[in-house]
Amino acid sequence: MYRAVLVDDENYDLEGLRCLIPWSELAIEVVCSESNPLAALQYIENHEIDLLITDIRMPVVSGMELSRLALELNPGLKIVFISGYQEFHYAKQALDLKAHAYILKPVDDEELIGVLRTATAELNLERSRGPEDGGVMASFDFIKNDVLQHLLEGSIDGATLGAFLARYPLDLAFSSASAVLIEADDVLRRVQEHPEDVYAGLDKLFHYIGTEIESAAAGKWCRLNRSQLGFVYTGQRLELEEWLQQLVLKVREHTAYTITVSYGAEVVSLEALTASFSQAKAYMNGKMFIGKNRVIPPVMNKPGMTQDIKELSVVLEGMFGAMAGYRLGDICDCIDALFEMAALFEHPVKVYHFSIHIVTRLEAYLGTLNETYESLQQMDAIHHLETVDDIKRWLRNTLFQISELLFMKKQHKNRRLMEQIEAYIQERLTENLTLRLVASHFAYSPNHLGVLFKEHTGESFNEYLVRIRMEKAILLLDQHQYKIYEVADKVGYKNIAYFSRQFREYFNITAADYRKQS
Repeated sequence: MYRAVLVDDENYDLEGLRCLIPWSELAIEVVCSESNPLAALQYIENHEIDLLITDIRMPVVSGMELSRLALELNPGLKIVFISGYQEFHYAKQALDLKAHAYILKPVDDEELIGVLRTATAELNLERSRGPEDGGVMASFDFIKNDVLQHLLEGSIDGATLGAFLARYPLDLAFSSASAVLIEADDVLRRVQEHPEDVYAGLDKLFHYIGTEIESAAAGKWCRLNRSQLGFVYTGQRLELEEWLQQLVLKVREHTAYTITVSYGAEVVSLEALTASFSQAKAYMNGKMFIGKNRVIPPVMNKPGMTQDIKELSVVLEGMFGAMAGYRLGDICDCIDALFEMAALFEHPVKVYHFSIHIVTRLEAYLGTLNETYESLQQMDAIHHLETVDDIKRWLRNTLFQISELLFMKKQHKNRRLMEQIEAYIQERLTENLTLRLVASHFAYSPNHLGVLFKEHTGESFNEYLVRIRMEKAILLLDQHQYKIYEVADKVGYKNIAYFSRQFREYFNITAADYRKQS
């Protein structure tokens, strides 16, 4: 068992960490759980530990300071930072400390469990290698993969990307580049038979591909999900397709898998890589039409194929967006559109292949959300279905289940966030609270938090704030030891005239008249 210390000055968050994570299943024992970082430090000074999970921003001793001191005592320590603050300078400090991961509040339990699994796997590996090799890793390995993936997906802003690359270069300087997508073939079929063996085999496969890319100095790569790898090719454009063809052959010869590869247009800037990668993803849909275990070039030779692939990409994108947004009617419309395409196939077997292709794309999409769905492993169910209507029904039910699962997880996550926000507001009711200030504290944009607030409470932020201030004002007015101006101050109004006007508008009675009646 590995020994872990949990530190968070918010008792609610600390209790959640302690109780909601299956520590024993992860081979981790929580040996110390503290809201006081000084008490945690005292424990660390007197005991050996393997993992430190700590909030960054705490009074007296920050998570950064605590981690520096803990590392001096335990050089092989794995650190997981948790923070409600998204400013990039915290991530940079975390990199300097060779932190294992950096997670934003509100903590997603599944995300933390995944992080802890990789941390214990690294500890296992370091123990097996021995002390002379243990703990050797690049200072930014834990975030490098995510930054490259966000760069390809277009989900990282320019300022953050620039700040990261300035301090921790990824050696992505190029005169031209192309985004490449590499997909392992037949993953879903394999998973239904021997899931654990498949996951280990995929790790070996992508390690092999990564080694090939690095040995050829062909560019930078990142693991996108269970079955896909993204790759920024920075070699000679004229050699790209030939090099990829050679890679496909090597994988077939030296691993237990085959791969299908697609690539986007040549670009000359980092910002344009997202467009190239979007093209590569769209071209990967050509796998359905022209086969696997090959390179799919941007130009298709078969008449009408390019248009078919574009239409398929649009419909799939719409279907997955509807699934993520819990729009069940739109899911049905997209399924109907997909199977209108399938009706053009001249042989029933192609319809099955088409269905499996859709589910493969779904699995890849879920990977971008850091989600998996176990029923997708039961792909043999499709082969036992007799009609197109049966396949449509199975797909619709599967998408409905995933959509509801994503919706419920989102609701759970938002509920925890709103509970924290409500507690934060109650504690600071006397202060000049604004949506911008609260959003900044919880690392959200004001617009995004405003939408979440409306969804959760049915009120705007300002409506909610006025309501709880007025409710507390009533309680205080019932306590005659407080003068009206003192009540106004205790609920956040520094201007007694403004308080009186708002009180009258809310209760249709003045505060003075209410006091007389109470």
